[in-house]
Amino acid sequence: MVDGARMDLQYLDSLARRWQSLGPPRGRPLALYVCGPTVYDQAHVGHARTYLLFDTIKRFFLAQGARVAHVQNLTDFEDKLTRRAVRLGVTWKELARREERAFVHDMASLGVIPAGWSPRSSEHVNGIIEQIRVLERKGIAYRRGRAVYFDASAVPASGGNFSADAMLAEHAVPEPGTAAEPEAKDPRDFVLWKPSAAPSPVWPSPWGKGMPGWHLECYVMASHFLPLPLDLHGGGLDLMFPHHYAENLISYALRGQPFSRGFLHGAFVTMGDRKMSKSLGNLISIRQALEDICAPALRCYLLSKPYRESIEYLEMDARSADATWHDTQRTFHGLLDGSQGSGYPVERLERGFAKIPRALAQDINIPEAIRVLHETAADIQAFGRGGLETGDRTRGKRVLLRMQDLLGLPLLDQGKREPPASTAVRPFARSAAADAFSS
Repeated sequence: MVDGARMDLQYLDSLARRWQSLGPPRGRPLALYVCGPTVYDQAHVGHARTYLLFDTIKRFFLAQGARVAHVQNLTDFEDKLTRRAVRLGVTWKELARREERAFVHDMASLGVIPAGWSPRSSEHVNGIIEQIRVLERKGIAYRRGRAVYFDASAVPASGGNFSADAMLAEHAVPEPGTAAEPEAKDPRDFVLWKPSAAPSPVWPSPWGKGMPGWHLECYVMASHFLPLPLDLHGGGLDLMFPHHYAENLISYALRGQPFSRGFLHGAFVTMGDRKMSKSLGNLISIRQALEDICAPALRCYLLSKPYRESIEYLEMDARSADATWHDTQRTFHGLLDGSQGSGYPVERLERGFAKIPRALAQDINIPEAIRVLHETAADIQAFGRGGLETGDRTRGKRVLLRMQDLLGLPLLDQGKREPPASTAVRPFARSAAADAFSS
């Protein structure tokens, strides 16, 4: 941080619905798991908003010198993916790998720091089968035909924090691929394993050929790479129920403890009054948006409202954010190149920017942080002599670089930032994650 102080993050826990405080852990990395995309089509600006939110949270802790063990999965099999692959005349795996590369490229375009581990769901099927067998032995899973379901009624209440009935009414979205499997005993129950046949992915199992259900996948990947409970778990608001609620039930069933100490979810980007989504087709892809405005401006625009509030994507507002960003960037660049004369006090710059980490600490108030950034630029312009004294430029550059790293905005770089020419998901091993927590 600007003043070197250690800051906790205050946020409203999505599941427990109470305020939480998250600080940099002592002697170990912060364990962060963010649910990644289902890679069957282009990522849209709603996805971008979610991953920019968690990128900012990650940067908040990195700026304090904390280590962050960040896992973000890639769901690379699912019924929608299979259907699109069939339409395109490719296999589900070919489509998944293609869209995976495109997603990584999009995130690099936006300046999102890559996760330390990016596991694919398809690479953890053996671990999923193993955990289903454990749940069967515990009497918390039951069979219906060739499908296996999780018995939510067999799990003790999870600390009294969460109301399934309320969440069913408020947040329920159908689990992908379960429409043809109506045998669940209770609406809170969910499928762990379901039969499948080509062209869908197929794996052998004790229950016949099939594929895993949705919710157990992330539990298995998270517990493979990170110690449970996690410090923070999140994603888009549509994942809160049933997905993250189900993960928490699974963790109580298998370990007797919550999946995470904290849950945090970002609200939607909308088109009109409807959530932007691939399935509805009402979306602006990240690539489309970046044809109109630059990546830093898109970041500022998508994060210009509190993360718990939805934002309607309007091209006019996005272009306005682009113009504002370029003006702001030119102003900060002029501090160091002498083009605006000299005389702006570096202490004034430091005082202005000191407000930014404090804003982020209070419920991740990124809109306030961006407002302070623009306010500081306006103050520099109003001062009349918008450059720093020659002897203060090194000090001022350090301040700008810290804010650049904290906010993910290139305050000193006026050139267009291109993503790496070759982007791919790196293979990761559990040992690397384990070493991070033992070192």
